[in-house]
Amino acid sequence: MKIKIFRAIGPLIAALVLVALLIFLPFNVGMKYSKDQLVKFAQSPLNTPTFTGYSIKKQAYSDPEFLPVLGSSEMEHVDSFHPSAYFSKYNSGFIPFLVGQPGTTTLTHFFYMNSVADELKNRKIVFVISPQWFSKQGIVESELKNFVSKGEIYGWLKEADPKAATTTQLAKHLLKFRSLKSEETIYNSLERLAAKKPLTALQKMTVATNLQFWRKEDLLFSNMSQFTADHLGLSPKINKFAKELPNDPTSENLNRLAVDQGEKSSNNNPFKINNNVWNQRIKSKYKHLENYKKKVSYLESPEYQDFQQLLNVFAENHNDVLFVIQPVNGSWSSYTGVSEETLQNFSSKIKTQLRSQGFNQIADLTDMYNTPYASGDTVHFGTKGWLATDKAIEKFMKTPSNLKYHIDNSLFLSKDWAMNGATESVLK
Repeated sequence: MKIKIFRAIGPLIAALVLVALLIFLPFNVGMKYSKDQLVKFAQSPLNTPTFTGYSIKKQAYSDPEFLPVLGSSEMEHVDSFHPSAYFSKYNSGFIPFLVGQPGTTTLTHFFYMNSVADELKNRKIVFVISPQWFSKQGIVESELKNFVSKGEIYGWLKEADPKAATTTQLAKHLLKFRSLKSEETIYNSLERLAAKKPLTALQKMTVATNLQFWRKEDLLFSNMSQFTADHLGLSPKINKFAKELPNDPTSENLNRLAVDQGEKSSNNNPFKINNNVWNQRIKSKYKHLENYKKKVSYLESPEYQDFQQLLNVFAENHNDVLFVIQPVNGSWSSYTGVSEETLQNFSSKIKTQLRSQGFNQIADLTDMYNTPYASGDTVHFGTKGWLATDKAIEKFMKTPSNLKYHIDNSLFLSKDWAMNGATESVLK
C-alpha cells in the first residue's frame, strides 16, 4: 500500500521539490539573450511584458551601452529623427532602450526604475515629460493595473522604510486603487506602512518569498516576450528611417530633411497634423473640438507627487537624468483652447520642482509651440521635435556628471504643491 501511495504522489513531490529549488536556490535557470535580441527588446516599447517584468531589463541594463529613454506614447512615433533611428545611424556609443507606451506615467516609471535600481545605479537616463500626464485625476486604475506588476510592488514593499515620508505618502496613494484590495499581502502591508508601522515578521517573509517567486518565474518564462516583441517591435521602421538620414550630418542637411519629411507627412490639413492621424482620428469631428480644452491647466495634479517619488529614486540611485519636456502642435493646441501660456505655466512649475532640487539637465521644448513639425500630430514628437531631442541627448551624453541633489519632500511631496495652481504662493 505504501509503495502504491508513493508511486501516486511521488512525481508530485518531486515536481514541488524541483520548483522550490529553482525558485529559492541562488542560481538562475532561464533564457540568456544575445545583444541582437536585447536590441530588439530595446526597440519594442509596446511589449508590456518587458515593461512589467524583470529578467529582460535586468539583463539589458547589466550592459552599460543601453541608455534608458523613459516616457509614454511618443516612443512609438518613429521617423528618421526618432532617437533609435538617429543614434543607430550616427555611431554614438550607446543604444536607446525605449521605455513607455500609452498609459505609462511617472508612477509606473517609479516602479519600473525601482525594480532595476541596482542595475541602473550611477547611470545616465533620459526622461520625457508629457504635460498631459498632469491631469486633475492623475494616474487612473487601468494604468496602474496594466503597467505595475505585483512583483514590482513586492520589491518596493521589501525595501520600504516605514519612517520615511515617501513611504507613507505612496502607501496611502496605492490604497486608493481598488485592484490592490484583492491582493491580501500587498493591501495589508500597505495599510501598515500608511500608518507608519513596519511590516510584521510574517508579512516580511511573505513579501520576500513572493518577490523571489516572481523574479524566478519571470526568468523562466520571459522568452515568451520574444513573440510579442517580434510582433510589436519597431526595428523594421527604425532601420528603414535610419537609412534616410544624410551621411553628412551637418545642421543644414538635418534641418532640411526634418522639414522635408514633416511637409510630406502632414500636407492634407491646416494644422500640419500627420496625414494618417488627421484622416483616421480628427477630420470627421474636428469642427466640434474648437476650445474643448479651454479649462485645462496642468498645474493641479497628484502627478506632481508621483513625480517627486520618482525624483527620490533618481537621487538615491545617483542617476544623471536629462528631462525632456516635449513640444505640442501649437496650431492645434490653440484651436482646442490650450494656449502657449498654459504650457509655459506648466513648464515653469515642473522646472521649479526639478531645478530647486538639483536636477538641472533639462531640454524644455515648450518654446517650439509655433514651430512647424515640432509635433508630428497633436502632442507627440515630429521630425523637428525629435531632432532637437537628439541634439540635447548628444550634448548630455558627452557632459560629465556633476550631481548635487538636495531633495525637499516636505514641499514637493505635499498636496499643497500638487494641487495648488498658484506656484508662487506655495513657494513662499
